[in-house]
This record gives sequence, structure tokens and C-alpha cells, in this order.
Amino acid sequence: MIDTLKDSLTMVEAAGARNGGIILDLWHIAKMRVSYEELSRIPAKYLVSVELNDGTFEAPWSLHEDTINHRRFCGEGEFDVKGFINAVEKAGYAGPFGIEVLSEELRQKSLQEIVTRAFQTTIAQFRS
Repeated sequence: MIDTLKDSLTMVEAAGARNGGIILDLWHIAKMRVSYEELSRIPAKYLVSVELNDGTFEAPWSLHEDTINHRRFCGEGEFDVKGFINAVEKAGYAGPFGIEVLSEELRQKSLQEIVTRAFQTTIAQFRS
């Protein structure tokens, strides 16, 4: 498993594939305690996608349980979502942002409720 940003960059650089790169998921970046300064130094050519979400730094359940059942919408947890967005934009990322909120609670909601809340909470992170 590749579990550091440095190892990810090393692998992508060594592969030399023009159609490969790094997908940054805020949940994993926050859990790995990667600094936003370090993120901002990633060469933009290696950034292929960015996933937004929120969560807590410490959880009473396993990391696996936290990963698949307890992510939160942007702005509803402890992560610095705006700081993350600023860091990847500083690195030169200009692509789309995805929303990835894996949540046991959300699986009980209607699709309309989920997408409305996802849009509202995410777009708020791009506003001042």
C-alpha cells in the first residue's frame, strides 16, 4: 500500500505515463496528516482528480468503519476543506472536484436529499 504523498509522487514519476497521476481525496489526506503546504508543491501535471468530503481526525471505531460509514459533507466535520481546496489550486490544479461521502446515515436518505445537501455544503466551501 502506498500511504505517503512522497511515495505516490515517486511511483507516478517512475511510471512516466502521461495518462496517469494522483487522485487526492481530502479524507485520506487529512487522516494521513499531510500538510497543505506539502500539497501545494505537487506538480500540477500529476494531479488528475480531487475528491471532497469531511470527517473527524479521531474516531471511536476502526479506520475501515470510519472510511466506509462515517464520512461527512464538506463543512460538517473537523477537516479544513477550504484550506485543502486552496492548496490544490495553489499547486495548479484546475480540474473538476468530486464529492465522495461514504456514510451509513446517508444510505437511508433519498437521492434528492443527498444531492441537494452535497451541492449546498460543497459550493459553500468555494465561497469566501
